[in-house]
Amino acid sequence: MKSNKNYIISTLAAQMIMIPILLTLGLIGLGQVLRISGLGKDAASLMYILLAFLGSFIVGGVVGYIFSKQSKEKTDAAKVRYLTPLFPIVYALIFAVLAVALSNGNYNSQWWGIYAFKNPFFIIFDFILAFIGLHYIMPVAEISGYLGFVVGLLLNERIARTSIKDEMARNLKISFAALSVVVVIFIGISNKDIIRDGITELQYGESTVGNDLTEFDLMEIAPFKKNNGLARLDGKASLQFEKLDEMPRLDGATAAYPVYGAFVEAVYKGLDDYYKNNMDNYEKDVYEAFVSSQQYPFNIVQCSKTTGAYERLINGESDIIFVAEPSKAQVEMIKDKGDAFVLTPIGSEAFVFFTNVKNPVENLTIQEIQDIYAGKIINWKEVGGKSKTILPYQRPENSGSQTIMENKVMKDVKMLAPTKKTYAGGMGEIISEVSSYKNAKNAIGYSFMYYSSTMIKNNQIKYISIDGVKPTTETVRSKEYPFTVPVYAVTLKSNTNENVGKLMDWILSDEGQSLVEKTGYVPAK
Repeated sequence: MKSNKNYIISTLAAQMIMIPILLTLGLIGLGQVLRISGLGKDAASLMYILLAFLGSFIVGGVVGYIFSKQSKEKTDAAKVRYLTPLFPIVYALIFAVLAVALSNGNYNSQWWGIYAFKNPFFIIFDFILAFIGLHYIMPVAEISGYLGFVVGLLLNERIARTSIKDEMARNLKISFAALSVVVVIFIGISNKDIIRDGITELQYGESTVGNDLTEFDLMEIAPFKKNNGLARLDGKASLQFEKLDEMPRLDGATAAYPVYGAFVEAVYKGLDDYYKNNMDNYEKDVYEAFVSSQQYPFNIVQCSKTTGAYERLINGESDIIFVAEPSKAQVEMIKDKGDAFVLTPIGSEAFVFFTNVKNPVENLTIQEIQDIYAGKIINWKEVGGKSKTILPYQRPENSGSQTIMENKVMKDVKMLAPTKKTYAGGMGEIISEVSSYKNAKNAIGYSFMYYSSTMIKNNQIKYISIDGVKPTTETVRSKEYPFTVPVYAVTLKSNTNENVGKLMDWILSDEGQSLVEKTGYVPAK
C-alpha cells in the first residue's frame, strides 16, 4: 500500500511539477527562435502550436522515460501504475474543454483564468503565453506534455521489459490510445482557424492584413491637415460658420469621411482657425482631431463608423451623420425614444461583391448571391468556377455594409450565421482578408465601391458583375447596376437647430454636390 501511495505521489509530481518547470524554462528560448524565423503572423501561430505540441510531447516523453527508468517505487498493480499518469491528462482536458466551450473564444474570459490556476506550477508558463498573445497554446502544451510522459513511461517499460501484461494493463493502454486520439481531435478543433490560416499562408504567402491594407488611417485625411487629399471648391464656400458653438456636430461611416471632411474644410472656417492656432500645442489632442478626439472643439467632427455614428445620433451627441440607411434595430432604437430619422440622399454609391483576381468567376445573379449567403450554394463550381468551397465573408451587425446586405440584397432570405473564419471587423480588414488571405480563391466579400477602390486601393481583388452589369460610375449614375444605394445625411426629426438646416441646404446646393462628385461619389443632383 505504501508503495502504491509513493508511486502515485512521485508520478504526479514528475508530471505536474517537473514538466511545467521545464516548459517554463524553455519558453523564452522558443519565443526567440520564432521571432527571428521571418515567418508571417499566421504561419508563426501555426508553428507555435506545432512546437507546443511536439516540443511539450518530447519534454514530457523524456521526463516519463527517465522517471520510469529511475523509479524505485514502481507498483505491480496495473491500475495504479497506468491509471495514475492518465489522471493529469483527463484533469487538464476537462478544464480545457470547459474553458473553450464557455469562453466563446475570448481568452480574457474568467474561464481561462480558472484554467491557468488549476495547476499552480503552470501559472508562470500560462502568464507568459497570455502576455505575448499566445493564450491558445496553454492547453496544447500542458496536455501534450502529459501525453508525452505516458509515452515515455511505456517506452522505457517496453525496452526494459518491465511492462505489466495482465488484462487490466491492456485495457488501460487501450484507454490511453483512445484518450490520445481525443486530445489530438480537441487540439485540432479548438485551433482549426489558426491551423487553416497557417497552412494557407505557408502555401500562398504572408497576408497583407495588418500591413499596408489595414483599416484606413483617417488621421491622414482629416480636415485642415496638410496634404489630406480632400476635394476642394474653386473658391470660397457661400456658407461659412465662424463661431465654434454654431457648427453642427458631424459623424459618419469610414467610407463617407472624405465627403463630410470636405464639407467641413469648406464651411467650418472657425474650426480651421482654431486648428491652425493650436496645431503645435502638445496639450491639445491635435493628432486625433476631427476623427476620434474627445477634446472640444476637435470633437465637433468625428468618425465613429456606421454603428457608432447611429448610436451617437440617437443619444444626441451629434447633429448630422453621413451613412448608409439604418438597420431595423437602429430604427427601433430611435422609435423607442419617440423620435425618427430624417434621411436625405446626398449621393449614390455601388454596393459591390468582390473576390480574388485569380477566381475565374466574373458574374453572379442576385439569386446566386442570395443562395451563397443562405448556404444553398457552397461550391464555386455551382456558379461556373472551380471546385472549391465558397468562403462567404460577412460584416458585423448594424454596420453599413451588413445593413445594405440584409435590406437590399438578401431582403427576406435568411443569411448564414457569420462564423469566425468569415467575419471581419473593419472595412479595411474584410478587403485585405479576401484579397490576401491565402485561400482567397475561395472567398467572397462585400463593401462599398468607393471605399474598396479609392480609400483602399487593392489590385488583388476584382468586382463581380451582378446580373451581367459591372459596378462603375456610369452604371451607378444610370442606376443600371442592381445594388446602387444612396449615401445619406441623417438627422433627427426633433432637431430644430437652424444651422443644421443651413448646412443640409448647402450640401444639396451646387457647391456641396460638386464636392460629392469630386470626392468620387455620384451626386444626388
